[in-house]
Amino acid sequence: MKAHQLLQAIGPDLRSQIVTYMQNDERPAYRAVINSLAAQRKLRPQFVLEKSRAQQAEWLFMQLAYKGNDAIAEQLLQIWLLKSQPTMLTTFLDAVGIGHDGKGQVDELPEEIPEDKATAGIEALLAAFPAEQVALYLHVFQLQRTDGWPGLAAAIEKTDAVKLNPPPAS
Repeated sequence: MKAHQLLQAIGPDLRSQIVTYMQNDERPAYRAVINSLAAQRKLRPQFVLEKSRAQQAEWLFMQLAYKGNDAIAEQLLQIWLLKSQPTMLTTFLDAVGIGHDGKGQVDELPEEIPEDKATAGIEALLAAFPAEQVALYLHVFQLQRTDGWPGLAAAIEKTDAVKLNPPPAS
């Protein structure tokens, strides 16, 4: 699944958590996302920012649902994961054996993630975090390589708790 599809596949509570975090804790990045999306729609960013936070969130996710905004959706998810979920990232990376900076940032991704290590990473995450957040993280992690990692894909496929249903094709 692409990032714009992931945002449609998660529930409204998690979407709200993501946008609230961006609005409160990552204001410059949030404004950059709004500026970019508003410019594409030939709107002034202020038009969007003058709306209530709930209306801004609704507008934001409506725009991010478009295939053409996939790169922006992926960037938004990466910022949320790296900045607000470092413990989740490091839990998975440690369980899988991928070196990182202690905050979840990886310099070099491995060529292969064996299914058994991926399964161990998924189990470690599910023991500590809500399943929907774990599912979102794993799917975003898979986006970091063109075709993802077959071992991780197999582990996700075998774990019902981390499956996300893609939105219907439009």
